[in-house]
Amino acid sequence: MARRSVQFWRIEQLNGDELSRPFPARRVAEVLKKAQDSATDRHFTSVDGTVLLAQAVASSPHPVLLLDRVRDTNLPSVGDALGRRKPLPLAPGDHLLETTYFAFLKRNVIAVLTSGNGPRASRMGEYLGGMLGLEPALVPVVREDIEEILTRLEVSRFEFALPAERLSGKLMEGEWADVLESASRLMNEGTFRISLSVGRSGKAEDKQRIRDRIQQLIDLFRRAGSVEHFDYVVAEGKDSLTGDREVVDLLKERFVSHIEVDPDVFNDPQKSVAEAVAILNKQARDNEAFFARTLPDVRGSADPSMVPDIVAGGMAAVREALAAAAPADEAVAGGEGHELVRG
Repeated sequence: MARRSVQFWRIEQLNGDELSRPFPARRVAEVLKKAQDSATDRHFTSVDGTVLLAQAVASSPHPVLLLDRVRDTNLPSVGDALGRRKPLPLAPGDHLLETTYFAFLKRNVIAVLTSGNGPRASRMGEYLGGMLGLEPALVPVVREDIEEILTRLEVSRFEFALPAERLSGKLMEGEWADVLESASRLMNEGTFRISLSVGRSGKAEDKQRIRDRIQQLIDLFRRAGSVEHFDYVVAEGKDSLTGDREVVDLLKERFVSHIEVDPDVFNDPQKSVAEAVAILNKQARDNEAFFARTLPDVRGSADPSMVPDIVAGGMAAVREALAAAAPADEAVAGGEGHELVRG
C-alpha cells in the first residue's frame, strides 16, 4: 500500500472580489469536457515554464477535475532486472503525466488528492486563470475543532522544530523545559527538531502506553502558551471514528487526511480515476458536517456566464465566434495555442 494525502482548500475570492456565491465548477467541468470531446488544445504553460493540462472526470455528486503536470524533458529512466538503464519507453508525441485530483464541494471547498509529484493546489488557480480568465484565490481550510480532533486522534507521532537561537526552557514547563534547556547548551545555530513516535515493533499494550504518554506530552506542550515561537508543530495518528490517517498542524490548526491506496490501482489510468473520485466523495461526506459548522454559508447559484468556452483555431475563429455570440470586449486570451470566448 502507498500513502496519499487529501488537502482541503476554499475559494475565498474570485477575480479579486470576495466570493459569496457558489463557484461555477460545474460549468468549468462542462467546458473542459466539451474541449476534450472536440480535441481542442487544453495545455497551459505557466510563467515558470510548467505545462499543465486539465480534464473533467466526474460531475456528480461533485465536479472532479484532474490536473496533470506534463513533462517531456528530464524524464526518469527504466531499469531491467540486472539494473541496466534505458530510456522511458514513450511513443513519439507521448508525455509523462503527473496528476493531482480536485473535487469542488459545497461552500466553495476544494478537496485535493495529492501525490508526491502532481501539481500543488495553487496550480489549479494558475490554470483556471490562464485558460478561462478566472482567478480564484485559495485559502486552506483550518480546523477550529482542534480539541475534538485531538481527542479522537490515536496519536502515533508528535514532532516540533524551532530555530536554535530560540532554544530556552522558559518557553515550556516541566519535562519540556528540561529538554529545551539541555538543547540550548548543545547548539546555538541551525534548527532543533525533536520527534516522538510509537514505532513499528512491540506489543499492542506497549504501543498504547507510548501513545498515552505522547498524548500527555502534547497536552503539556499546548498548555504552555508559547507554541507560536516554534516553526513546526504536528501530531499524527489515526482518527478513531473514520479510520483515516491525519496530520494535525498545531500552529495553523489545519489538518491533512492521509489515506492508504493500492499503488497498482493508481498506476492504471482508468482505475485510478474511479478510485480517486470515490476517495474524494468519501472525504466530502465525512467532513460535510464540519464544513457546515465552521465555514460561511454560500447562497445563491453559480454564474455560468463567467466561464468561457475554449475555442481552437486562433484569432480568425475567435473573431467569427465573437461576432456570432458576444461583444468583442468579452473575448479573453489565455494560454498558448488557444483563445477564449465567453459562453
